[in-house]
Amino acid sequence: MAMIYRVNMSDLSVKSEPPNEKLELLGGRALTSQLIADEVTPSCHPLSAENKLVLAPGILTGTGAPCSGRLSAGAKSPLTKTIKESNSGGMGAIHLATCGVHALIIEGKPADDRTYRIVVRADGVTVEQADDLAGLGNYDLVARQYEKFGDQISCISIGPAGEMRLGGASIAVTDVEGRPTRHCGRGGLGAVMGAKGVKVVVVDPTDGQRPKPAANDVFRGGVQKFNE
Repeated sequence: MAMIYRVNMSDLSVKSEPPNEKLELLGGRALTSQLIADEVTPSCHPLSAENKLVLAPGILTGTGAPCSGRLSAGAKSPLTKTIKESNSGGMGAIHLATCGVHALIIEGKPADDRTYRIVVRADGVTVEQADDLAGLGNYDLVARQYEKFGDQISCISIGPAGEMRLGGASIAVTDVEGRPTRHCGRGGLGAVMGAKGVKVVVVDPTDGQRPKPAANDVFRGGVQKFNE
């Protein structure tokens, strides 16, 4: 079963939990917006510890279904002050699904101004200090992650605009060629990620497994009809 991982940046703890009955059949925008509606106080400041940033693949991500590989990011927006969902293509969603992630919830806020990296693998999620990454643009940042973790990873990252909590800051996602060219570009959600002290989420699918339909022949038939 895919798990929900909660990363608390206030104490750098990580907890995992199975999705409850309300959430288990939700994915993508439905899931990120439901979690923000349920768990974020409407009156909170978007850049405060009370806001949360949720990253989630869709429920068909990784199965080969058409148009199913998009990553959804959700939070209270610094621009609209309401629930915002922004989504992106690239490999991030597929790799999250391969690692068994139903949703990654980033909550809290560091007490210091240090920079952090979240690493997602099939066996769990960890948080690391990464002060050497502060101030880097997305391309230089991603290049360093490939040097450290190998070329099979994907990156979900922010540039200097996100670190400075600018209202137009996006969240970049690496494409199939490993370039941070896909963006969750709406709502200033890069500023929310910056406020959490997170510079990059590295997703390593090496030991994971893509989701498989229970009845593959029936699923393939449905995909073919959808394509037609």
